[in-house]
Amino acid sequence: MSHANRPLEGVRVIDFGQLTAGANTSAMLADLGADVIKIESANRMDLFRLSASDRESGWWDRSAQFHFTNRNKRGITLDLKAPEGRKIAFDLLSHSDIVVENFRRGVLDGLGLGYADVEAVNPRVIFAAVTSQGDSGPNRLHRTYGSTLDALGGLAAITGYSDGEPILSGVDVNYPDQVVSLAAVGFIIAALREARLSGKGALLDIPQREIVSFLIGEEIVAASADSNYNPSPTGNASAGVLLQETFRGNDKRWFALTVCNVADAERLRELVGWEEDLTPAIEIWCARRTSSQAVSELRTAGLSAAVVMNGKDLIDAPDIIGGSLVWGADGTLVKGMPYSFEELPFTIERPAPALGAHTREVLTKILGLDDVHLAALAESGVTNADPLTTYSERTPNA
Repeated sequence: MSHANRPLEGVRVIDFGQLTAGANTSAMLADLGADVIKIESANRMDLFRLSASDRESGWWDRSAQFHFTNRNKRGITLDLKAPEGRKIAFDLLSHSDIVVENFRRGVLDGLGLGYADVEAVNPRVIFAAVTSQGDSGPNRLHRTYGSTLDALGGLAAITGYSDGEPILSGVDVNYPDQVVSLAAVGFIIAALREARLSGKGALLDIPQREIVSFLIGEEIVAASADSNYNPSPTGNASAGVLLQETFRGNDKRWFALTVCNVADAERLRELVGWEEDLTPAIEIWCARRTSSQAVSELRTAGLSAAVVMNGKDLIDAPDIIGGSLVWGADGTLVKGMPYSFEELPFTIERPAPALGAHTREVLTKILGLDDVHLAALAESGVTNADPLTTYSERTPNA
């Protein structure tokens, strides 16, 4: 299916997104057909570029993490500290439908590129601030990462084993960053539909912390009903479920098993033996089978079980890949779509942009700048696409 048939065809997005929270939000808009223009500069690249495994020439364009969250975008370089760079950015914002950013609060306002500045000349703009702790409130300026948001949002209090410490989703997963980008896309599309009907845009304040808390809403409701409520990690257990646990086959692979009710428990006892304490009986039974064999027998008995899959398993499982894992034209794997349309297969129309790859194209076709103006911008360093050497010694907080 061609790009012209995608739902967001004709929508222009200016992307100031960094890492996952902001950049993955705009990547999904690009997947849906929006023209996403990512703005970076040579001395303020997306931090995911810094995770490239080498430091040879052009290393900043070879980060797998950057490619994951910036596919299907165009990329330009503008030094926003320079007045001319800010003017060009403002002109692009004035000609756009959506803005996505996850800077520290106040950064764009201080540059004259905040919502109030843009809305004054572009009242239909959707300005999505994918923030850490909101655009207002006492913690708006606090610096946080996904791991600290696990704690602040309440998730860490119930994540872990019953006899252990809270477990964070960690820098490799950063669960709050992932879920906020999924929510943000929905909010943006809803606001865009409203803007097309009413002619009025919106500032979308999308805090990661609140999204995390929303996902454990039942815990908050329970606490509001009982002043003595004090949740703690419960491991794999789940309220109202007789048994929910992971076990190992003799191939050392893990599988998950859920026993919902008494009928399930009887099926399991009949399969593994009639010992009163099921868990040791299951472990002995598993020691004589691979995880796959165990899962097959459990399912045949009418129980819910599944092998715990790793990355290689997912790549080898065509029924799971769908839009979740996708290979680009260059053979590299990228993060796919969390949803799909039967008539609209997810494709990589263009790989993640090299730094400044589309600067000339964007500034000439959208703003009408001529070669003389472009040469002056390059000479003054406003559109410089050669990263400063200080980046070679830095590593990102993913």
